[in-house]
Amino acid sequence: MSSSPPANPPPPRRAWQRLGPILAVVALAWLGVQLLSRAQDRPRPTDGPVPALRLTTFDGATVDLVALRGQGVVVNFWASWCIPCRAEKPLLEAAWQAEQGRGIVFIGVNHQDADAPARAFLAEMGTSYANGADATGAWAATFGVVGLPTTFFISPEGEIARVIWGEIPTAAELARSLDAIRPAP
Repeated sequence: MSSSPPANPPPPRRAWQRLGPILAVVALAWLGVQLLSRAQDRPRPTDGPVPALRLTTFDGATVDLVALRGQGVVVNFWASWCIPCRAEKPLLEAAWQAEQGRGIVFIGVNHQDADAPARAFLAEMGTSYANGADATGAWAATFGVVGLPTTFFISPEGEIARVIWGEIPTAAELARSLDAIRPAP
């Protein structure tokens, strides 16, 4: 009795075949680092006056940042598909309700989203402050937005006082940020 080799022995793996998945992961990591570093190199308006930008709201009104000088302004970048945006929207709406008529204006800037889902999101969340789509990407590019949500707090003098990159963590943090941009009585 002689033992015969298996009918279909597995082919020997070459070294490059074993390294293929490892090289793919390294290449993707390198690409991610390159994209992130380019995004971080993008100028962000954290010093000086905010640029003169206009936004057409979903209601057809126009919001002009220059015209809002003298008031504190909250500019929140969001999208309907963004889970943290969904989590913070009730916090922003409650703050807007409390701040109406007290010198602080809220502006929502819908970024990287389609019109119908954005409008449905606003209706679902019961959002009543001004919101519009950044159709050309000018607002996001000018502000240097690299992720959603991102919220800018602009002083009555038209300068960025604070930025929260990511979800606003607590109502207390939002209140501190609003205090930083509250107009003098």
